[in-house]
Amino acid sequence: MDKSSYLAHVSDDQRTQSVLEHLTGVAELSAAFAAAFGAAEQGRLAGMAHDLGKYSNAFQQRLLGGPSVDHATAGAFECLKLSQPFAAFAVVGHHGGLPDGGGQGDISDQATFWGRMNRAKAGKLESYTPWVRELTLPPAPFPPISQSQPEGMFFTRMLYSCLTDADFLDTEAFMSASPIPRGGGDPVEVLEQKLQTYISGWFPPKNALNEQRCGLLRRCQKQGEAQAPGLFTLTIPTGGGKTIASLAFALRHAKVHDLRRVIYVIPYTSIIEQNAKVFRDILGEENVLEHHSDILYDTGPEASPTSVRMAKTTENWDAPVVVTTAVQFFESLYAARSSRCRKLHNIAESVVIFDEAQMLPIPHLRPCVFAISQLVKHYRVSAVLCTATQPALNGLFRDFLPERSPVELCPPGSYHEALFHRTSFRQLGKLSWDELATNLNQHRQVLCIVNSRKSAQELFARLDPKEAFHLSTLMYPAHRKAVLHEIRISIHAPLTGSVD
Repeated sequence: MDKSSYLAHVSDDQRTQSVLEHLTGVAELSAAFAAAFGAAEQGRLAGMAHDLGKYSNAFQQRLLGGPSVDHATAGAFECLKLSQPFAAFAVVGHHGGLPDGGGQGDISDQATFWGRMNRAKAGKLESYTPWVRELTLPPAPFPPISQSQPEGMFFTRMLYSCLTDADFLDTEAFMSASPIPRGGGDPVEVLEQKLQTYISGWFPPKNALNEQRCGLLRRCQKQGEAQAPGLFTLTIPTGGGKTIASLAFALRHAKVHDLRRVIYVIPYTSIIEQNAKVFRDILGEENVLEHHSDILYDTGPEASPTSVRMAKTTENWDAPVVVTTAVQFFESLYAARSSRCRKLHNIAESVVIFDEAQMLPIPHLRPCVFAISQLVKHYRVSAVLCTATQPALNGLFRDFLPERSPVELCPPGSYHEALFHRTSFRQLGKLSWDELATNLNQHRQVLCIVNSRKSAQELFARLDPKEAFHLSTLMYPAHRKAVLHEIRISIHAPLTGSVD
């Protein structure tokens, strides 16, 4: 074959994309993505190398209906020969997922990284030598990270994200033959102005409590401007308006320090739904991506352009504001599949708010704190641990981020704490179900939380069904929303109920 005959893709309408065209397109996208964390040349190298295996005659036959061909190992091997292990790992996994590294002595039929490299070294790959006539792999300085295994692992995933997203996007653009709606949304400056318009009616505050809330809000805005990107805590008592205050900090901070987006990481989908609605009301539906298991964007024939674009945006988080779960966020940072990892590069240059930070999972606390520390240290992320009750994480952050201590955005003394005390606690001792139900029925409005579905059933059976609501995690999302709606419209009526 002459060089013009080596193809990467053939579309349904028989248009063709050469390997060189595809490699060049992916390399430029990957470099642009990796530039967000100072690794543009690493991104360009991975992009140029990732499909070198398509220069084999076997792969060209694959385009005509032949058998599957391993075309990823070739490019990884060429990166390894250049002493570029990060790019090699990213390239070898760009279709099947990041492999287990294994050991340098692995035999050539093992699926580990070293097994595949040894297969290439033994000459057991389909010949792909024509690539040397078409291109030269670019030099790529190592990123400014330590060569320790944990930091290298983290960087590899971030580079892998750049490569896989670039590969998907370049292939999608060619195969579709027309632009697919992606990204978009307003710049951070516009979003901050929308927030300013939204809160303008709050000033001057009408009472002492609102005066405290507005003071916290203004302080967060000033801190967003004054503080350099880093690690922060935001400790605001319940009722202090931390949702809007944290958004105010994030948008001002992003605008001043040229960060690209705001990401909210929240433990429960119920809180996500509530916060995402607030953000959409303030910033506009087109600017807020809600990404979790309870939401599905319509992509059918009747779907709105915004819904179609948001469905695509869940793949790579290319939105100004992303609201997601802690599970989605942290599992993606430690994932191996391209479908989970391709969004990671868009976490770089962001403000990441960890709402209800006390709910970070204790069994996985060290990997979670390590991930936050890496994002702050190397990827231009400002991380904010936002809660009314801060978890004791300073020791762990000292282990992983000794050069940066968390900065409290609203330290004690910046608000009048007594004004937020609205609850008291009493120990009633052990009660029977009948005694508890009698106690609940004495209140005009009351919420009772029990720890099992059986207990909820026992209690609910003793309450007046016309004035009681049962809310359970077993309910499917639409049902749960309907119950919450009924509770809201009944807020001025006698209300009893149980939650499991």
